[in-house]
Amino acid sequence: MKTHFLRTGLVGLAVFAFSVAAQAGSGISNRVSDIVSNQAQIRASVKAERDGWDNIPADKRQELLGKQDQLMRLIDGKQTLDDLAPSDRDTATQTLEWIHTLAAKADDERQVCTRERRTGTHRTMLVCRRAGDMRFQREQAQDAMRKGRQSLMLRKPPPGTEL
Repeated sequence: MKTHFLRTGLVGLAVFAFSVAAQAGSGISNRVSDIVSNQAQIRASVKAERDGWDNIPADKRQELLGKQDQLMRLIDGKQTLDDLAPSDRDTATQTLEWIHTLAAKADDERQVCTRERRTGTHRTMLVCRRAGDMRFQREQAQDAMRKGRQSLMLRKPPPGTEL
C-alpha cells in the first residue's frame, strides 16, 4: 500500500516537474489568469505611455491593443491554454510571443538615469541611457572579461617557470 502511494506520488511529481520545465522553456505561462494579469500590466503601461512605450510608434501600440483584445476573446472562460483547440492554442501562443517581443523592445527603449562618479573626482553626474544600451554595454564587458580569461588560460608559461 505504501509503495503504491509512493510510486503514484513520484509519478505525479515527475509529471509536474516536466510540465513546469516545458512551460519555463517557452517563457510564457500556460495559465489564463497569469496571462490576463500580465496583459493588463502591459496594457496599463501602453495607455499611460510609460516604461518605454512612449518610444514605440502609435500604430504599433494600437496594433498591440487590438491583438490583446483578440487574445482576451480567445481565452475567455478557459483555465489554461491547453483548454483551447490546437489551432486556437497556436494563435494564442503566436500572439503572446508577438506581444512579448514588442514589450521587450519597449523595455529596451526605457530611459534609465543613474548618478555616476567621474574618475578622479568626488562629484557625481546624472547620466541617462536607454536600458537596451546599458544591457548591450554590460554584455560587451562580460564578453571581454570571458575572452581575457580564455587568453590567460591559453598562454604558455614563460620558459624556465613551472606550473
